[in-house]
Amino acid sequence: MATRREFMGQAGIAAGAAALGLGSPRLAAARPGPDDRAGRPRPPRHQGMSILILGGTGFIGPHVVRHALARGHRITLFNRGRTNTHLFPEVEKLVGDRNSDLTALEGRRWDAVLDNSGYTPHQVGLSVDLLRDATDQYLFTSTRAVYTDFTADVMDEDAPIGPRDLPESEWTAYGPAKVLAERKVAEGFGARTLIVRPPVIVGPGDRSDRFTYWPDRIDAGGEVLVQGDPADPVQFVDVRDLSEFYVHLLEQQTAGIFNSTGPGAPLSAAELVYGIRAITSTPLSFTWVDWDFLADRGQMPQQQLPFWQPPRGRYLNYGRIDSSRAIAAGLTFRPLAVIAEDTLDWHRSRDVDGEYQLRTGLSRDIEARLLAEWREAGG
Repeated sequence: MATRREFMGQAGIAAGAAALGLGSPRLAAARPGPDDRAGRPRPPRHQGMSILILGGTGFIGPHVVRHALARGHRITLFNRGRTNTHLFPEVEKLVGDRNSDLTALEGRRWDAVLDNSGYTPHQVGLSVDLLRDATDQYLFTSTRAVYTDFTADVMDEDAPIGPRDLPESEWTAYGPAKVLAERKVAEGFGARTLIVRPPVIVGPGDRSDRFTYWPDRIDAGGEVLVQGDPADPVQFVDVRDLSEFYVHLLEQQTAGIFNSTGPGAPLSAAELVYGIRAITSTPLSFTWVDWDFLADRGQMPQQQLPFWQPPRGRYLNYGRIDSSRAIAAGLTFRPLAVIAEDTLDWHRSRDVDGEYQLRTGLSRDIEARLLAEWREAGG
């Protein structure tokens, strides 16, 4: 288990924070602090922590709250009070706006802060400036999208981040903005910096439907179009595994930067769809359709076909992110069959009338047309 003393030392804080702008720093061993002069790690806090969650009622937050409460921690939620306000009547709720009004947080202290809702350096900078002396830890949810591209031989936390040929004044897209937000955390918290970079997050409650499409479509049966090659690498993390990892990191007073990518062993696209196939008895078959064929017809990832990218060009190792550091720090993974079945059960609960339209994925009409054209092309 990596502890604070194993990461950025006070002498390296400025350099580490600056490095976050262009590439993930290799965190140096910290000098013992006043409470750690013998070099002993600080004891873990297993129960009774006070945790402030910035957000807490969207997708990740509710899973974190449930797990933290089950572990005996005290939770405070800070958000605009507009989403899922019925959740968690037993916890303290503070209302404000992280873009402009943090008044409700002033004069308070928490053992740890979990920031799931920060997307821009402005947002994160405001909360970091206010809370740097009001908490021992600040866990920031970043993203796999911070990486410059996915061509490094080893895609670990030290792979380059941020756009390669774009001035920082133009770093406004999701991934680049998260790079600048990470830098704000490093500048404010130094050796206490704790950043997690998830891939696609899946599981019950995921309204993006990027993963949900597959259990739903496979359960429906028939001929299922699958993009790419059966050997394409696929990575994701279940929201419950991520949430449990977050609480574990806070309990262990861990610092550092972690790729929270699952599953624990390499997974191919074929293993993904056949693993999901195992949870249903519906008759079906898979037809694999070439990436270029689909691209020529406007069907590519981030559009109608969700979840993984063709492993070539800038996405060569997109599905091969190294999460060994997080696994060593306590990240564990549910089996694919459990994730798929739980996600499908959750999806059915919101589709009681059979009319819910998935936000992502091929419509049946488009899928049938593509399959017919693929056969005509000799596929």
